Amino acid sequence: MEAVLAFGPRKSGLVTSMTTGIRPFLVLTALCVALFLPGLASLPPTDRDEARFMQATKQMLETGNVAAIRFQNEPRTKKPIGIHWLQYPSVKYGAQGNVSAVWAYRLPSALAAWLSVLCIFALGRKMFDARVGLVAAGLSASTLIMAVEAHLAKTDAALLLTVVVAHIALYQFYRSDPGHVPRLRIALLFWAAIGAGLLIKGPITALVVGATALALSVADRNIRWLRGLQPEVGIPVALAFVLPWLLASLASGQDNLVIASLAEDFLPKLLGGAEGHGAPPGTHLFVAPITLWPASLLLLPGIIIAWTHRSDPAIRFALAWAAATWLMFELVPTKLPHYILPALPGLALAASAALSKSSADRPKWSAVLWTGVTLAIGTGLLWATSTYGGSLFPSALLAVTLAVILGLLWLQRANLFLLVPATAVLSFGLIVGLILPNMRDLALSPRLAASIQNHMTANSPAVALSRYHEPSAVFLLGTDTWLTTARNAAAHIVADPLALAFVADDQLEAVQEMVVATQGTMTVIDTVHGYNYSKGRREFLSLIRSQPQGGPE
Repeated sequence: MEAVLAFGPRKSGLVTSMTTGIRPFLVLTALCVALFLPGLASLPPTDRDEARFMQATKQMLETGNVAAIRFQNEPRTKKPIGIHWLQYPSVKYGAQGNVSAVWAYRLPSALAAWLSVLCIFALGRKMFDARVGLVAAGLSASTLIMAVEAHLAKTDAALLLTVVVAHIALYQFYRSDPGHVPRLRIALLFWAAIGAGLLIKGPITALVVGATALALSVADRNIRWLRGLQPEVGIPVALAFVLPWLLASLASGQDNLVIASLAEDFLPKLLGGAEGHGAPPGTHLFVAPITLWPASLLLLPGIIIAWTHRSDPAIRFALAWAAATWLMFELVPTKLPHYILPALPGLALAASAALSKSSADRPKWSAVLWTGVTLAIGTGLLWATSTYGGSLFPSALLAVTLAVILGLLWLQRANLFLLVPATAVLSFGLIVGLILPNMRDLALSPRLAASIQNHMTANSPAVALSRYHEPSAVFLLGTDTWLTTARNAAAHIVADPLALAFVADDQLEAVQEMVVATQGTMTVIDTVHGYNYSKGRREFLSLIRSQPQGGPE
């Protein structure tokens, strides 16, 4: 395997040259720029979680109230406020207050993903050496799951950063000599990461780190190493991160935020498949060749080899991190692909360290599995482009690129450490930079916003939307957008000649009858059609307005 990886003793020159001084940080930064920046501005807001986060931050900017999380008039109590406090200055100062600048809402996620990659390198260098740290960080960055979360204005990339920082501190306690406990500042770093995690996504960081500590304590039959964490000092530090938000929320009349978050989000996911996302144990493992692609080529065989080296304390720590976290999310009934992101650094560290020790040949099953997934991705994007619109050229270019990469793989003429990041850069750049932004049928909300642009005036009331009630439409059409029924949409346009409404085509006749019944005339200004991927159905929406009979058309 080391000959294939080219960071074993026989072919370590190229990778070793990247591991001295500031070079690894520059190399990883360049990799993250290539992976995380394309598409950051051109991808439209995605439904539904991202658009809800973006809209809630947008309303903070519009109202100046940074303590209340709201989607239109409804409080959002499912997630803490941390990600909104990161997005707020990004939009206000980074985009000069342009609340429509999609990239500014996503920038904190991209920066958090980049910092996570650098921290994985720093931890890998401390646990093993700079070569293993560089490989682990590069593989972590070169996964579909990391690239996706770096592009979305959600909590998960920021959560990952808190998890990695907490494990940096935890490892120092795990490997400390009994008589030489790490300094208090290391314990404070640990609890600060826990506190930041509480503000970002509630107890998830604490649960992930707790799972690692529990797995190590059970495996080693030793809990004495945990005493140095000094919880009597650290827990107040962690709680201090959420205290300002709780006090501000109490001042604004929201006194049940923690209970509401647990009752509406955390507990339902533990007790059942919340929001229709239930799946059996083993689902994350089954889809790992896709979620970890293209790094799955090395991560999956690497983690198997790592098990044979579990007596190594550093590999033991990484395995405990990866396995305990992965198992915890496999047992949770609610499953979404990004849930296993906090396990990725442990997985990458264990696999990279094990591969650096191994001299075995490349396992055929890994190459065969990776080839199948790669072909499926290329074929799927060609099909999606032809089905949902857009230019076939970038998809065809991606298909050719993947074919060349597969050829290099099977000819065994590729340095896999370079092949995997190169595959990620070329593939993700084409996918998020060119392919997805040009799929017009999937960009239904942006097309609605473009449709009304020339018909809204300063005196026009908010547009009404019947049936198509996606959060991205609210973000793009305006906070006052009225998500309502066909009957209310008809009343809306009758009440004001400047009012506009989007109604589904199968509701159009009924709306026209209601308008005529009020002695009015309905005019269809435009028709927009596309695919609502949240509902899994095509939508045909007509932009309408009404005039009194005999009035100007």
